[in-house]
Amino acid sequence: MPYKLIAIDCDNTLLDKKGNIPEENKRIIKILNQKGIEIIIATGRNDILVYDYIKELDIKAPVIGCNGASIRELRSGKILSITPIKKTALKEIFSYSSKNNLPFKAFTMKKGFSNDKMSVELGINAIINTYTKALIENIKYEYITDTQKLIDEEEIIKVVFVEDKPKELERIKQDIACIADISAVRSARNCIDICDKTVSKGNALEKYAASLSIDLKDTIAIGDSENDYYMLKKAGFSVAMENGEDSLKEIADMVTLSNDNCGVSFALKKIFSLE
Repeated sequence: MPYKLIAIDCDNTLLDKKGNIPEENKRIIKILNQKGIEIIIATGRNDILVYDYIKELDIKAPVIGCNGASIRELRSGKILSITPIKKTALKEIFSYSSKNNLPFKAFTMKKGFSNDKMSVELGINAIINTYTKALIENIKYEYITDTQKLIDEEEIIKVVFVEDKPKELERIKQDIACIADISAVRSARNCIDICDKTVSKGNALEKYAASLSIDLKDTIAIGDSENDYYMLKKAGFSVAMENGEDSLKEIADMVTLSNDNCGVSFALKKIFSLE
């Protein structure tokens, strides 16, 4: 197989439902690393929130963070790419939040902000509440009420709205999609991620592959959610998780096992003929 670069989503793909990397996933990724194949994590999270997993896997590649809004080498701190949300768009997003009494989370490369004290306290667990793994490398949150100050002083790369009712979440997504210069995608069952309109994991994968002089046909992408769609569309070979969205399964070259059944390693063993 000519594949040289593999992009793997984190939540509900690489990780099991408790937030751990299954041992079989680790084993296969280590084998491929030793063969010189580049492994990159492509996540909707701020990249700091996958630092523990990077160290656990002992991979040197950068992380595609915030759905492609950033590409950063976490070990060195070197930022390879960053695409903040335009300030005019941020103003509309925060106005929508205020008018609809809808808490937000906003992220820079270093920090998280929220107008909701509970969101500040819960952090990522407000979105994924089944995880039992505690992160050593975490992100600091700040409670904020002055959104204009946030717009003026910070480079925001992602804003998140969390809503547990599916129909309400879809309504929020449709409302937000009317704002110019932004994209809005679901990154989890209860979570809308808002980034600049040019941002996607697919575009970030293309950008990073080009920096290594790797053709997209020589790449693999594995994911489960709506924010993985364009990454799977652009990759040379695409894998959707059994627990993933139907829209991904429809375009994927392969549907693998679920995240709780080591779907990542199952797919990679088949693709690379590994035991």
